[in-house]
Amino acid sequence: MAVLKYSLLRLGVFALVFFGCLYLDLGRFTLIFAVIVGLAVSWAVGYLFFNSWRIAAGEQLAGWFGRRRRSSAEEQDNAAEDELAEEFHSQEPGGDSEKRRRPGQQG
Repeated sequence: MAVLKYSLLRLGVFALVFFGCLYLDLGRFTLIFAVIVGLAVSWAVGYLFFNSWRIAAGEQLAGWFGRRRRSSAEEQDNAAEDELAEEFHSQEPGGDSEKRRRPGQQG
């Protein structure tokens, strides 16, 4: 829904500016001028004034196209890495309460 809402907003701003520029009638360059100005203004308005709508639309698109199924081998590798990381952190002396010093750092 966010993608549709943001797209319709940009299309509406573009159409308004495009037809406004066509009304100016600049001779043979009117159409090119109207397209360029319409695109620039609709981008600027969407970017500056409707930032939250733009971000929501981007997140929705990322959700649609960013999904990737993991293979069972990849899931097994991730589980093994997690297990090793937990093992490593459980064997550390002093736990989280003891601050570690870097070499050359005075305590």
